Amino acid sequence: MSRKHTRCRRWAAGACGVLLCASLLGGCAKTPEDSVVKLKGEAAGGGYEEAESAGGGQTLREILAAPEHYESETKDPTGKLTVITDAQVEIPEAEEVDTIAVSQHPFGQEEIDRITEALFGEADIYDYYSYTEKTKEDYRAWIEELEGYVAAGNLDPYREGTDENGNYIYDIYGVIEQAKRDYENAPEEAERKKVRPQYGLEVGIGMGETEVMEDSFSGIVDTGDGKLYQYDIFSYGPVPMRVQVKRLGNTAHAGLEQPEWWAYQDMEGGELSYPDEEEIKTKAEISLEEAKEMADEKVSALGISDMDVVSWDYALRSQAWEEKGGGDFWENEENQAGYLLHYARRLSGIPITHTVDEGGAYEDIEGTTETWSYERLDFYVTKEGVDRMDLTNLYDIGEVRTENVKLLPFSEVTAIYEKMMQIQNADVLNYEDSRTYRIDRIAFGYTRIYEPSTDSRQGVLVPAWDFFGSFEVPGRDNAKTPSQSFLTINAADGSVINRGLGY
Repeated sequence: MSRKHTRCRRWAAGACGVLLCASLLGGCAKTPEDSVVKLKGEAAGGGYEEAESAGGGQTLREILAAPEHYESETKDPTGKLTVITDAQVEIPEAEEVDTIAVSQHPFGQEEIDRITEALFGEADIYDYYSYTEKTKEDYRAWIEELEGYVAAGNLDPYREGTDENGNYIYDIYGVIEQAKRDYENAPEEAERKKVRPQYGLEVGIGMGETEVMEDSFSGIVDTGDGKLYQYDIFSYGPVPMRVQVKRLGNTAHAGLEQPEWWAYQDMEGGELSYPDEEEIKTKAEISLEEAKEMADEKVSALGISDMDVVSWDYALRSQAWEEKGGGDFWENEENQAGYLLHYARRLSGIPITHTVDEGGAYEDIEGTTETWSYERLDFYVTKEGVDRMDLTNLYDIGEVRTENVKLLPFSEVTAIYEKMMQIQNADVLNYEDSRTYRIDRIAFGYTRIYEPSTDSRQGVLVPAWDFFGSFEVPGRDNAKTPSQSFLTINAADGSVINRGLGY
């Protein structure tokens, strides 16, 4: 029996806190006194004014009249919404900035072959489903393990907790019974099938059924040095191109385990106990520069031009949930420390600013327009090399749209910022008693905007300001997300760009 496989084409909308901002994008004017936004189509088309020649070799910071540090404090009329800014102002070393056309890089079989060759050379690649099919011996071992937990009185071995009625979320008795039923149909030996990564493969999914993977591929790569990697390629909705490579852990009862990666700064303020930053740095046993060298080799092999590390963090690789809280984290040899490296284009010295937003959201929940998320390239690196890679939506860099685009002075940008932080967050007071934003980083760089209703695979890189930090709500544990931009302002025309939407 065969059935077609397709992926859901619905992309989740952006956070509700920015919907008001999105609704304001229909205005048209130039100054903060009149309006803070312009027409989306005009901006996406790249119709910007060219600056007069600066002369004298002025830097962008001098042209923008921007300080190295900026402080301010604003409140709404009720005094319940406060924005405190005490921020470093990051501006790249450059004398001018252009707007640049970009388009979606083609992603067909030729590109899949090229990426596969660059990453793995002549390594053997197997169909994931055939490689991970469990045999009778696998099921026997798994059943014995689970029954051992029961005999020891441990009914929640994976620490999934209980539901509102006090029942264990992980039904260990039900899992054992299902494993016994699956044992009866399991093969004595698994037949691992070598494949060429591609869309359209028909794969077995058990019980005699197969699926045609029309817009995805999943394989296991044996590099011949004792390491196994899961290799996934897929396309859906706003993501016509995504490539993920993950090093696998030990062979276990559930197939091949995928250790989880955790960015260090994202762990701060959480409930679980983790090693501190200094311990992670020591345990990594490599420097940031050495990690970058390893990742740079992959970028070079992939042939992606103008890519550079624009943001990084320490990271932890955790083999299993029970190793992440309490006890000695390092007792499990699969648990490792390393680095998370965010790569982005750097064009004429101006980087594309990294943020947590992926872009490509719909403007409303019923949206059906084809959308397009941002280009992204991330690496997790340990002393053993690149452990994980995530590559999404490569751009083709096109022609310059506007040379030496005219930029708003920093004072005008901050006037827009202080006004819009109050406007776009006004609705939070409907369900919070108060909120305080603390902005500690202001960054100048490129972002990609586009007009999805006109062309969902063409866009423009425009200079923009992003405002990073954290916020506090009384009675709530507020963990900081360092790469979340709370406001993005087009540096050329002052329009507010919705990061979730991408325009």
